Amino acid sequence: MMMSDKGNISILMGTYNGEKYLESQLQSIASQTYKNWTLIVSDDGSTDHTCEMIEAFAKKFTENKVVLLKGPAQGFAANFLYLLRNPSIVSDYYAFCDQDDIWCDDKLEVAIEKLSSHSGPENQLQLYGSRTSLVNSEGEFIGMSPCFEKAFKFQNALLQSYAGGNTMVFNRALKEVFEGFPPDITIVSHDWILYIICSAMNGVVIYDKEPKILYRQHGENLVGSNIGFLSKVTRFRRLFAGEFKSWCAINCVALDLIKNEMPVDNKERYLHFLNLNHDFLKRIRSYFLGGFYRQNFLETCAFFVMNLFRKLV
Repeated sequence: MMMSDKGNISILMGTYNGEKYLESQLQSIASQTYKNWTLIVSDDGSTDHTCEMIEAFAKKFTENKVVLLKGPAQGFAANFLYLLRNPSIVSDYYAFCDQDDIWCDDKLEVAIEKLSSHSGPENQLQLYGSRTSLVNSEGEFIGMSPCFEKAFKFQNALLQSYAGGNTMVFNRALKEVFEGFPPDITIVSHDWILYIICSAMNGVVIYDKEPKILYRQHGENLVGSNIGFLSKVTRFRRLFAGEFKSWCAINCVALDLIKNEMPVDNKERYLHFLNLNHDFLKRIRSYFLGGFYRQNFLETCAFFVMNLFRKLV
């Protein structure tokens, strides 16, 4: 049964040569119990039948229910940023959508119910994210993403994202922040920057422990689920080699644009974070004063070690 209408939602989908799995995702969107949605697709230069599939899907609905746009052709993060920064896409809520997943029928319904239940200032930033059920290329269940238990605060967001972009739903106020960013800004990933910005402004960050999407793991994944000991070790080695430090430099460009609007407590935490690039003793002191942490305790310790070697900022 469909819930009462609590506002329209724009589904922001990035596509690139996604014909292999796209049909399943489109059908799961059509099956949503929450019907007040519009699908906005930004195609990044597909050379297969992706665009034809989108156009055929659009014919099943009324005009402008499904809109196909030409993406910037600069990679998946830039494609989603293009949708985020587009001021002509106006709705009450927005949901990121990958081309190869499958949504549970009540994915939008649950997210909007949880977001709309939070009362606060009209311009308060709101972000919803959830765990995912992992499936293989054939759609068979293979596991779950980690379940996080710690608070979802700015001091966590600076070190990691808390949910996949393919699970995220957010409100108009959060999108408007990105609309004000300069056109040449770059991001590491659309999910992480949303969490960083929302938590930096003390917005509402909701984490749903109940998965609402089937996250497909296959050879063409640009971003996969980071599970398993060997996967974590390999990833940490890359981060220690300088990858994380380069990511932080990119994130800080965006944070510098809003630092004057941050609440006082988070402005102080951000200064402590920037101080992780100073001398040895100041780095140690700033790490603890800022209260920075990952959701996993051992990972928090590993990042403290990275800080000792000036590998964070």
